[in-house]
Amino acid sequence: MSLSILTILGKVLLSLVFIVVITVILSIVAAVIAILKQPELERSMAAVAGDSFFIKAALWAQIIGFISGVFLSYGIFERRKGWTLGIQSRHFARRLGEGFVTGALLITVSCLSIWLLGGINVQSNSWTESLLAELVGGFLLFIGVAVNEELFARGYLQGLVKERFGATVAITISTLVFAFLHSFNPGMWSTPMPLLNLILAGLLFGLSRELSKGLWMPIGMHLSWNFIQGCIFGFQVSGTPMPSIFKVQDQGSALLSGGNFGAEGSLVTTIILVVGILLVMSYYGQLARRQTYKKILS
Repeated sequence: MSLSILTILGKVLLSLVFIVVITVILSIVAAVIAILKQPELERSMAAVAGDSFFIKAALWAQIIGFISGVFLSYGIFERRKGWTLGIQSRHFARRLGEGFVTGALLITVSCLSIWLLGGINVQSNSWTESLLAELVGGFLLFIGVAVNEELFARGYLQGLVKERFGATVAITISTLVFAFLHSFNPGMWSTPMPLLNLILAGLLFGLSRELSKGLWMPIGMHLSWNFIQGCIFGFQVSGTPMPSIFKVQDQGSALLSGGNFGAEGSLVTTIILVVGILLVMSYYGQLARRQTYKKILS
């Protein structure tokens, strides 16, 4: 067993090496392009790091690095072992839609509940063409975030552990790793709530990946959760501010409002995530029972 654990750990670490190398290479390319566009940036690395083009390109470099690193590791070590990353699942469009609707409902109920309980004050931003462009950019960014985080945590890591130790251990490991991947996000350690809610979110996504037999439901859920929280309601997404239709201002305790971590730092979201987990388990439990009845009747 210890050998299996070391093997899994080695494969995960090697995948992270692939991810870092690809991300660094792409970030260097982005920096060169930024300097070619604005030669005065060459005078200072700080100027390059603060350039708006470079900041966006570096984010995409990280996303592409994660996706490429996972596919590279899977292709080298796992492709012939019989388990899949979950991207070739049946009914992927239906599962993606189910996930998107589920995530949208859960985060909308959470944000509205925080507002109704007096945790935040909500104002609308002026609608402009530039805001529309930023919202489209935010949506595309969150597609990349959802795909890369789910592909790594639930596709590769959860599948890798499940193959040796079973689904329960796999979901547990992927859940914890997912939560601690956000360790350096602003406000992550301001209260215990961000860590607790990220663990619950990881559990929700992990169960969805296992029960739906693919990645598309957790990808859809992850996408709508982030986009609606950040770009619609104006909360910070795991501590990161986003352009938004509305803007929020905390007026209650951080335990209620979520503080500078956003809605994911609120006790209200803890309750909503628990409800979401129970609903997903109930839905797939009923689906399994219906399929069993169909087999018996046929």
